[in-house]
Amino acid sequence: MLAPIRLFQWLAMSVLVISAHALAADRPPEEKVPYRIVDGKVDESTYLGWRAYHSACHACHGVDAVGTAVAPSLVERVKSLSARDFTTKVLTSYRIVVPSSEAWGDDSTAVREAFLEEVLRRARGEVTMPAWEGATTMRPHVLDLYAYLRARADGALGPGKPQRIDE
Repeated sequence: MLAPIRLFQWLAMSVLVISAHALAADRPPEEKVPYRIVDGKVDESTYLGWRAYHSACHACHGVDAVGTAVAPSLVERVKSLSARDFTTKVLTSYRIVVPSSEAWGDDSTAVREAFLEEVLRRARGEVTMPAWEGATTMRPHVLDLYAYLRARADGALGPGKPQRIDE
Protein backbone atom coordinates (compact mmCIF):
# COMPACT_ATOMS: atom_id res chain seq x y z
CA MET A 1 0.00 0.00 0.00
CA LEU A 2 1.25 3.47 -0.87
CA ALA A 3 1.96 5.89 1.93
CA PRO A 4 -0.29 9.01 1.90
CA ILE A 5 2.57 11.26 0.74
CA ARG A 6 3.54 8.88 -2.08
CA LEU A 7 -0.13 8.56 -3.09
CA PHE A 8 -0.45 12.37 -3.16
CA GLN A 9 2.73 12.67 -5.27
CA TRP A 10 1.48 10.00 -7.66
CA LEU A 11 -1.91 11.73 -8.02
CA ALA A 12 -0.32 15.17 -8.50
CA MET A 13 2.02 13.82 -11.18
CA SER A 14 -0.89 12.09 -12.93
CA VAL A 15 -2.90 15.32 -12.98
CA LEU A 16 0.09 17.22 -14.41
CA VAL A 17 0.66 14.65 -17.16
CA ILE A 18 -3.02 14.55 -18.10
CA SER A 19 -3.25 18.36 -18.07
CA ALA A 20 -0.18 18.77 -20.25
CA HIS A 21 -1.55 16.20 -22.69
CA ALA A 22 -4.93 17.98 -22.82
CA LEU A 23 -3.30 21.37 -23.43
CA ALA A 24 -1.18 19.95 -26.24
CA ALA A 25 -4.27 18.37 -27.80
CA ASP A 26 -6.03 21.77 -27.83
CA ARG A 27 -3.25 23.35 -29.87
CA PRO A 28 -3.52 22.66 -33.59
CA PRO A 29 -0.44 20.77 -34.74
CA GLU A 30 1.65 22.22 -37.52
CA GLU A 31 0.13 20.47 -40.49
CA LYS A 32 2.56 19.44 -43.16
CA VAL A 33 1.73 20.27 -46.73
CA PRO A 34 -0.48 17.42 -47.99
CA TYR A 35 0.70 17.60 -51.59
CA ARG A 36 3.96 17.40 -53.52
CA ILE A 37 4.54 19.35 -56.71
CA VAL A 38 7.73 19.03 -58.75
CA ASP A 39 8.22 21.06 -61.93
CA GLY A 40 4.48 21.75 -62.09
CA LYS A 41 3.59 18.05 -61.81
CA VAL A 42 1.72 16.59 -58.84
CA ASP A 43 2.11 13.48 -56.73
CA GLU A 44 -0.32 10.56 -57.05
CA SER A 45 -2.50 11.62 -54.09
CA THR A 46 -3.02 15.14 -55.45
CA TYR A 47 -3.82 13.75 -58.89
CA LEU A 48 -6.35 11.32 -57.41
CA GLY A 49 -7.83 14.28 -55.53
CA TRP A 50 -8.26 16.15 -58.81
CA ARG A 51 -10.02 13.07 -60.26
CA ALA A 52 -12.27 12.72 -57.20
CA TYR A 53 -13.11 16.41 -57.36
CA HIS A 54 -14.07 16.21 -61.01
CA SER A 55 -16.14 13.09 -60.48
CA ALA A 56 -18.21 14.43 -57.58
CA CYS A 57 -17.73 18.14 -56.87
CA HIS A 58 -17.13 20.18 -60.02
CA ALA A 59 -20.77 20.31 -61.14
CA CYS A 60 -21.61 22.52 -58.16
CA HIS A 61 -18.27 24.04 -57.09
CA GLY A 62 -16.92 24.75 -60.59
CA VAL A 63 -14.33 23.12 -62.81
CA ASP A 64 -11.35 24.57 -60.95
CA ALA A 65 -12.97 24.70 -57.49
CA VAL A 66 -13.48 28.46 -57.68
CA GLY A 67 -17.22 28.33 -57.01
CA THR A 68 -20.41 28.91 -58.98
CA ALA A 69 -23.80 30.46 -58.36
CA VAL A 70 -24.79 27.13 -56.82
CA ALA A 71 -21.89 26.47 -54.45
CA PRO A 72 -18.96 28.42 -52.93
CA SER A 73 -15.31 28.41 -53.90
CA LEU A 74 -13.52 25.53 -52.25
CA VAL A 75 -10.22 27.20 -53.06
CA GLU A 76 -11.18 29.87 -50.53
CA ARG A 77 -12.94 27.58 -48.04
CA VAL A 78 -10.17 25.03 -47.68
CA LYS A 79 -7.61 27.69 -46.71
CA SER A 80 -8.96 27.73 -43.17
CA LEU A 81 -9.54 23.98 -42.79
CA SER A 82 -7.19 21.37 -41.44
CA ALA A 83 -7.28 17.93 -43.05
CA ARG A 84 -9.28 16.70 -40.06
CA ASP A 85 -11.84 19.52 -40.29
CA PHE A 86 -12.16 19.06 -44.04
CA THR A 87 -12.68 15.31 -43.68
CA THR A 88 -15.33 15.80 -41.01
CA LYS A 89 -17.18 18.35 -43.14
CA VAL A 90 -17.11 16.29 -46.30
CA LEU A 91 -18.07 13.00 -44.69
CA THR A 92 -20.63 14.04 -42.11
CA SER A 93 -21.51 17.71 -41.78
CA TYR A 94 -24.01 18.01 -44.56
CA ARG A 95 -26.47 15.29 -43.71
CA ILE A 96 -29.76 16.00 -41.99
CA VAL A 97 -29.36 14.25 -38.67
CA VAL A 98 -30.21 15.76 -35.33
CA PRO A 99 -29.54 13.70 -32.21
CA SER A 100 -32.64 13.50 -30.04
CA SER A 101 -30.74 15.04 -27.13
CA GLU A 102 -30.24 18.20 -29.23
CA ALA A 103 -33.68 18.23 -30.80
CA TRP A 104 -35.48 18.41 -27.46
CA GLY A 105 -32.92 19.97 -25.10
CA ASP A 106 -32.83 23.47 -23.63
CA ASP A 107 -31.29 24.97 -26.81
CA SER A 108 -33.46 22.91 -29.13
CA THR A 109 -35.41 25.72 -30.80
CA ALA A 110 -32.46 26.90 -32.91
CA VAL A 111 -31.52 23.32 -33.80
CA ARG A 112 -35.09 22.48 -34.85
CA GLU A 113 -35.33 25.71 -36.89
CA ALA A 114 -32.08 24.93 -38.73
CA PHE A 115 -33.29 21.39 -39.38
CA LEU A 116 -36.64 22.66 -40.68
CA GLU A 117 -34.94 25.21 -42.96
CA GLU A 118 -32.75 22.46 -44.44
CA VAL A 119 -35.79 20.24 -45.06
CA LEU A 120 -37.62 23.15 -46.74
CA ARG A 121 -34.58 23.95 -48.92
CA ARG A 122 -34.55 20.37 -50.16
CA ALA A 123 -38.32 20.43 -50.70
CA ARG A 124 -37.92 23.59 -52.84
CA GLY A 125 -35.38 21.72 -54.94
CA GLU A 126 -32.42 23.81 -53.83
CA VAL A 127 -29.10 22.04 -54.14
CA THR A 128 -27.60 20.94 -50.84
CA MET A 129 -24.22 19.42 -50.17
CA PRO A 130 -24.52 15.67 -49.65
CA ALA A 131 -22.66 13.87 -46.89
CA TRP A 132 -20.17 11.54 -48.53
CA GLU A 133 -19.65 9.08 -45.67
CA GLY A 134 -21.70 6.41 -47.44
CA ALA A 135 -20.09 6.95 -50.84
CA THR A 136 -17.70 4.04 -51.22
CA THR A 137 -16.03 5.66 -54.24
CA MET A 138 -15.44 8.99 -52.47
CA ARG A 139 -14.64 8.01 -48.89
CA PRO A 140 -11.19 6.53 -49.66
CA HIS A 141 -10.17 9.70 -51.53
CA VAL A 142 -11.15 12.42 -49.07
CA LEU A 143 -7.53 13.16 -48.13
CA ASP A 144 -6.56 13.08 -51.82
CA LEU A 145 -9.31 15.61 -52.44
CA TYR A 146 -7.95 17.73 -49.59
CA ALA A 147 -4.44 17.57 -51.10
CA TYR A 148 -5.75 18.80 -54.47
CA LEU A 149 -7.83 21.61 -52.94
CA ARG A 150 -5.01 22.68 -50.61
CA ALA A 151 -2.60 22.86 -53.53
CA ARG A 152 -5.13 25.06 -55.36
CA ALA A 153 -5.78 27.16 -52.24
CA ASP A 154 -2.06 27.65 -51.54
CA GLY A 155 -1.48 28.76 -55.13
CA ALA A 156 0.92 25.87 -55.69
CA LEU A 157 -1.33 24.40 -58.41
CA GLY A 158 -3.07 26.32 -61.11
CA PRO A 159 -6.35 25.57 -62.86
CA GLY A 160 -6.77 22.70 -65.27
CA LYS A 161 -5.89 19.03 -65.28
CA PRO A 162 -2.57 18.45 -63.50
CA GLN A 163 0.09 16.11 -64.78
CA ARG A 164 1.44 13.42 -62.49
CA ILE A 165 5.09 13.43 -61.49
CA ASP A 166 5.60 9.98 -63.05
CA GLU A 167 4.32 11.09 -66.50
